[in-house]
Parts: sequence; structure tokens; C-alpha cells
Amino acid sequence: MRSDVKPIVKIFLADPGGKHQPFCGPGMIKLLLSIKKSGNVRQACELMEMSYSKGWKLLKGLEAWLGCPVVLRQQGGQGGGKAHLTNDGEAFLERYQLFFQECQQKVQDIFERYYGSGL
Repeated sequence: MRSDVKPIVKIFLADPGGKHQPFCGPGMIKLLLSIKKSGNVRQACELMEMSYSKGWKLLKGLEAWLGCPVVLRQQGGQGGGKAHLTNDGEAFLERYQLFFQECQQKVQDIFERYYGSGL
């Protein structure tokens, strides 16, 4: 039996009304982390191989759902613009990461209970 198998956890947050469409998932979190690291929305989108317009569409959707801005950007000139997460954006990102880590640990615990001796 194989014992080198691990569960993969993907968490999406969805609007409970209407069509239950996700407004946040692994891609959104990666985008927020990339913006935080690079300080630039365009660069963050490029790192993710995502169009700039799609990146902003995702961010606007998250902001609409949360009811607050998560990214502030400063128009750039020759050197390009800058962007950073707002306090609300930072708080949301931190809570999501903590929630995700706890979910990962719970799934790992459940996985061990069922597959601890291997597949």
C-alpha cells in the first residue's frame, strides 16, 4: 500500500444568496499575496499569468462583497503605479490564511484517521 499520498485542500468562499458563486478562493488569495509582495497590481497579474483586467475584475468583486476596498492603488507615471492592501484587505487576507491553515490541519487529521496506514 502507498503511504506517500496527501490530501489537497482548496477553500472557496461563496455568496450564500443567488447562485452561490465563489467570491474568493486560492486564485484571489494568490493575487492578494502577489500584490502585497510586488506593490503593483499589473506585476502581480503578470506573475500569475492573468490579464490585468481580470485581476481588477476579481478585486472589484471581492470589494463589492466585503463592502470595503482591499487594494489602494496610486496612479503611476513613467515608473508605473503602486498598490498596497488596505487595513481591511490585510485583515481579510490574514483571517483567510488562518482559516485555511486550520481547515488543512483538520483535513489532514481526518485523512490520517481513514488512511493512516496507507492506501
